[in-house]
Amino acid sequence: MKIIVDKINTKPYHSLSKKDIQLILSKIPVNWVHNFTIFKISAQLFTSSGWDRPVIMNVSKRTFNILSRGLKKNDIIKELLIEVFLYYTNINSQAQGHKLTNKQRKEFEGIIAPFYEEILKDI
Repeated sequence: MKIIVDKINTKPYHSLSKKDIQLILSKIPVNWVHNFTIFKISAQLFTSSGWDRPVIMNVSKRTFNILSRGLKKNDIIKELLIEVFLYYTNINSQAQGHKLTNKQRKEFEGIIAPFYEEILKDI
């Protein structure tokens, strides 16, 4: 597993750090993330990405793209947990265009809630 952080010199800054990603990964089941997965904290702004969510798994590159600049850390943590869960369970095929319905979001937030709460204790 590899964590990449794009360098930026202007605001807004990344809301997650490499250390935050390491903490998050230490709190979730090991089998949720394969050793060959890359986590990339991107310099791209979510608002200019065209994506519906700020964390997107690029399956062909096995990379979780995290667009955290200017967003709340807690929100990005939740989005990362949801995306990791979707990838692990292969449910991401149900999220067409990486969009989630309100029903799906509530369901996934319930599943990741214990991990999310544990992570927030240490952040």
